[in-house]
Amino acid sequence: MKPERYQTMNYSLDKNKIIAHRGDNTNHPENTYAAIESALLAGALFVEFDIQMNADKSIVVFHDEDFKRMSGDDRSLFDTTDESLRTLSIHEPNQFANEHYPTYISYLDDILVLLKSFPKATFLVEVKVKSLEHWGLETVMEKLFTKLKPYSENIIVISFSVAALEYVRQHSKIRIGLVFNQYIAKHKEIANKLKPEYMLCPYKSFPESGYWQGTWEWMVYSINDIENAKKWLAKEGISYIETDDIRLLLNKSVNKEATK
Repeated sequence: MKPERYQTMNYSLDKNKIIAHRGDNTNHPENTYAAIESALLAGALFVEFDIQMNADKSIVVFHDEDFKRMSGDDRSLFDTTDESLRTLSIHEPNQFANEHYPTYISYLDDILVLLKSFPKATFLVEVKVKSLEHWGLETVMEKLFTKLKPYSENIIVISFSVAALEYVRQHSKIRIGLVFNQYIAKHKEIANKLKPEYMLCPYKSFPESGYWQGTWEWMVYSINDIENAKKWLAKEGISYIETDDIRLLLNKSVNKEATK
């Protein structure tokens, strides 16, 4: 079970350099409105979340292709309509039991509205490869752009998909970030051609020094303890760290009753 609250400790990390991965997913089901709002209320200036497309071609904030992990339901997201989503709880039972039951999937439109209340925030919107493969690049990206356009200054589109990032480059001035899970030479070659503003790499795969330089800033993920956060934030050339425990790193207590 996740902790009910954090005791205030004597440390301070730069919130300008910390990204909330899938919102405050230590205290709320990931990628939900509650998780993202909780991260923003804690003071997060950068929040990352995933987007997929469902059977009605709606853009939803969700990581997986099915609901097994988040609901215990084996239905495919790609076969699930908006009507079905209204009754399907994504309360993440393996992590939280029934603490957050019911919690329903969030639509991108709903999450973007939060920027009106938190105008200094930046959202990192990860385009999932499975949706691109299932629906096609143009279908997903065209629909996504209609949603993002009014908020483009507060958006960074990130993806493992080079094609998706190239699409962003060709059709907008929205910043982009290339995500990868291994620090290997082919990603340097891609980055030199793509020239993203950001590169996102697991810290466990990252070299101690001598890392690639280019047009980009480095973001490393996922760092969930204070000492490791201090270590990586002190490294020259590391601009941001991503965490699953935003309230811990920002030294913010959690009051469950206040956040329900």
